[in-house]
Amino acid sequence: MIDIQKHINVSIDTIYQSYLSLYEKDLGFHVLLKYYGEFSVNLIRSFADGVEEIMIKLGDKRHVIKRMFSILVEGLQNIHLHGGLDDNGQQTAFLIVTHNNLGYKVLFGNIVEPEDRSSVKTYLGNINNHSDEELKQLYLSILKDGYLSQKGGAGLGIVTMRIKSSEDLQYRIYDLPSNKAFLVMEVELNKQ
Repeated sequence: MIDIQKHINVSIDTIYQSYLSLYEKDLGFHVLLKYYGEFSVNLIRSFADGVEEIMIKLGDKRHVIKRMFSILVEGLQNIHLHGGLDDNGQQTAFLIVTHNNLGYKVLFGNIVEPEDRSSVKTYLGNINNHSDEELKQLYLSILKDGYLSQKGGAGLGIVTMRIKSSEDLQYRIYDLPSNKAFLVMEVELNKQ
């Protein structure tokens, strides 16, 4: 992941532009979709459908397209349900979908409220420490228990993204000037 000014008081725009530059120029990925701004529920289906159409044109296998669709929908719903608000009361976030010959990298970025920072970091770390079989059991356990958070989520989105990716979720949390934080999560999807 990228190190921006040691994660201290950077703007969301700086974070977004740095990741775009890293993937386009430094790592040689092709950007399929990029969005930076206020998120709404209407954007979720539009982005997922657009990426699906691009992947079909690129000749990707159906199972890879289905996994990507699932990752996108879960990641965007996660932003919609759990993303914090900026100083203007807007849910500012970003999405970057890139690819190369080996596969895809999907980057989700959203604001994290100060009181959620520690739990987000712990939760993502715990998800990465589970084996594939443990993740499947966790998924089934969450489904069985049917617990919903105050924001309406059951915690399945991150678990689903990790299962569909088959790779650890890479993430970094940056400090924003407003005492809030900004989470950037990278999900890798191989073309195999």
